[in-house]
Amino acid sequence: MDADDMGARPQVSWKAIEADAKVVTADGEVAGRVSRVVGDTDADVFTGLAVVPHALAGERLVAAERVTAIWEDRVEIDLTRESLEGLPEYEETPVVRWQPSQGGFLSRLFGRGRR
Repeated sequence: MDADDMGARPQVSWKAIEADAKVVTADGEVAGRVSRVVGDTDADVFTGLAVVPHALAGERLVAAERVTAIWEDRVEIDLTRESLEGLPEYEETPVVRWQPSQGGFLSRLFGRGRR
């Protein structure tokens, strides 16, 4: 499907991006594939996309701000292929969630927040 056909299809939420969706650069070149969508679906926070530019490359994190259009099978970004390949490798970081039932920092430090 070419870019003209994409305009006829409605865009979708970041949550609908399919694994292996094409990543298209600002100049219309297919520059890689989505390997994973990065974000928190419960909080509806889209962080970005882990993209594999080519078979021998590691994943690169494309920040959500760089994504300009989304369809299930295609994502457009405002980067060039060279810029995409120059991004640092994606490293998965654990998500830490604050839990109010644990009390504040001082309560945990001095043991008063335990039940």
